Amino acid sequence: MAARKPKRGPPSLFALAERQIVGLYDAGVMSPAVLHQVVAAFAESGIDWNEKGALKTVDGRSVQEAVVIVMMPGRALRSAQKDFISVVEHLAGAQASVKSDVEEETEAESNEEDEDLLNQLGGNSSRSNSRAVKKRAPDEPKEAKRAAFNPLVGARALPGNAKR
Repeated sequence: MAARKPKRGPPSLFALAERQIVGLYDAGVMSPAVLHQVVAAFAESGIDWNEKGALKTVDGRSVQEAVVIVMMPGRALRSAQKDFISVVEHLAGAQASVKSDVEEETEAESNEEDEDLLNQLGGNSSRSNSRAVKKRAPDEPKEAKRAAFNPLVGARALPGNAKR
């Protein structure tokens, strides 16, 4: 038999990266370190990270949402595409800013979110802390420390053989 010709051309680099990211996310092994390695592998390839994703994860999320969830677990998914581009730029170490239509629409309203995102990704907490200190009135007491995780909170004795 003769070999079939593919109906489409070869998949784009984004499609390959998307397939890899979605596969790792669905397998439950996606972590920030793993994601960094995947993005670093595609960093110098000229990949267009602004492409629209075609694949969905097992829980129905796009690749952009999955990346944002992995890198920023507590962050809302209001602008997943913009956050995705910010994460990819950070992980790839890109100096040039990649702008998409989504970024241009929401740029004015989310400058403060961008600063928080960059602080979170870069680990620079001094700027956000200084802002929080300035906002707090001098008379207010400092925030109470949160209790650390304790696995024995709410633990009960097993029913059964009582000691005599």
